[in-house]
Amino acid sequence: MNRHTNHCRLSMKVLYTVLLSYFAVLHPFHVSVTDIVHNNEEQSLQISQRIFIDDLEEGLKKFHGIERVDTFNPDDPEKLDSLIGKYLTEKVFFRINGKDENFNFLGSEVEGDARWCYFEIVGVEIVKEAEVTNVVLMEMFEDQQNIIHFKANDELKSYKLDKDDKFKIFSF
Repeated sequence: MNRHTNHCRLSMKVLYTVLLSYFAVLHPFHVSVTDIVHNNEEQSLQISQRIFIDDLEEGLKKFHGIERVDTFNPDDPEKLDSLIGKYLTEKVFFRINGKDENFNFLGSEVEGDARWCYFEIVGVEIVKEAEVTNVVLMEMFEDQQNIIHFKANDELKSYKLDKDDKFKIFSF
């Protein structure tokens, strides 16, 4: 029986190693996607950013100097959102129509292998020009790419930011 137990433990370790290797292959790149929509009626920019859970955990641990954070199933979702909000305010910046704008972090939720982070900028009547800087996780991963989709005035524009190109000016 003891020999059987040892065999089962060894089998579980091998299975665990194989599964971890499999998931590492599935996530060989580092990317976030940010959707920005100007809402004419509410005169606001509504922003959502999708970040892989494991990448976000690494970024939050380094940024806040903490050993452990669970972005998939947090013990305290409000505390997690506070950590994410503080991180994003230091990594994402907006200049709308020539004026620096702060955003309100609204919260986040898990979807699959990523966490959607929601924020907004209020008091934006019209968007003629928008400069977006997004350096999320660029301090963690050399190959980090942050894709931006920006919709204003019934026009959608997209751009990919990386370590050599950290901001984009959109004209509408």
